[in-house]
Amino acid sequence: CDSHVEECEATWQYLDKRYWHRRPLHLDLHGTPGRSLQDSYWLIDGRTHPRPEGLASTIGGSPPSSTLGRGKSFSIGSQILEDVPARLADMDQLGIDVSVLYPTATLTHLTDDPRYEAALMRSYNTWLAERCSPAPHRLKFGALVPLRSPQDAIAEVKRAKELGAVSLFSMGTAGEKMLDDESLDPVYEEVVKQDLPFTVHVGWSHPGLTQSCNDLYAGFTVSFTLPVLMGFFSMTAGGVLDRHPGLKLAFLEAGGDWLPFWVHRLDQYHPLVRALGRPVSNYRPGEYLKTGSVYFSVEGDEAGVPTVVELLGEDHVMSSADIPHAEAREKHLEIMAGREDLSSKVREKILTH
Repeated sequence: CDSHVEECEATWQYLDKRYWHRRPLHLDLHGTPGRSLQDSYWLIDGRTHPRPEGLASTIGGSPPSSTLGRGKSFSIGSQILEDVPARLADMDQLGIDVSVLYPTATLTHLTDDPRYEAALMRSYNTWLAERCSPAPHRLKFGALVPLRSPQDAIAEVKRAKELGAVSLFSMGTAGEKMLDDESLDPVYEEVVKQDLPFTVHVGWSHPGLTQSCNDLYAGFTVSFTLPVLMGFFSMTAGGVLDRHPGLKLAFLEAGGDWLPFWVHRLDQYHPLVRALGRPVSNYRPGEYLKTGSVYFSVEGDEAGVPTVVELLGEDHVMSSADIPHAEAREKHLEIMAGREDLSSKVREKILTH
């Protein structure tokens, strides 16, 4: 699970005509003195993305012509899936048979306009379905869901199934809204109806968290990661699984070492909030891990993988590669295969299920 594509100009070619004049434009500052390795940007509604410097920093998602993109061990054609044989060759070299692909640029909100964001996501989904079509048995994709516009999200969940998506992509919040906001219930109803897993991935989804981080280090850790923990709260303690028990969930690219801490913390406060007469989920969050509804991806070098397996069950822990990102952790699968604190049966399930 969870490899990526880098968006390119072709990603936006399916944009609705009413938004065509606002389509993302490629701004290349390569060679400009003093620029970072991330020296290529998308210009959207007068703003550049990503923002690798200063307040509200983000990284990744630039056109792959940047110095950072050209310096990766993956060719540009592989990164943008313009050269599918090259991507398959990269997968072969890393021992990856099948990849489920997720975005890069839309790991943050590219616009403040939810309807325009929905249009960008529709174009991306159409583009990626077309890019995966030459090798459908090896290249799968998770479709973007525009949760900040629930009416568009419902329609896109239906279309995602028709396009051949194998999962749905979300970050840990829908902008400033938590994922347990009742306005999203009709979306989850459609997700269950279409029988697609709903995946919660790291990303700069919460504007307040993003704005609080004043450098790239904080942006790449704090505001990028914490929304996944918020998403886990929403789905369990926030009652989403109570209202939609058929929902299948996966939490991706945040690892699993935080899960024991977070479950203990949420379980600890559950009876207190109930005693105060406030609404709580039907069960303590930790109990939802035994329902078979929750899956996690883990990293090869995480110390707590055995504990995560114990909490979730050996059939609910997955591996991810993160290619072609700069932190792709090329040795991740190799490290996982060699771990002596996991049985051979568990290692095989993590690597093959």
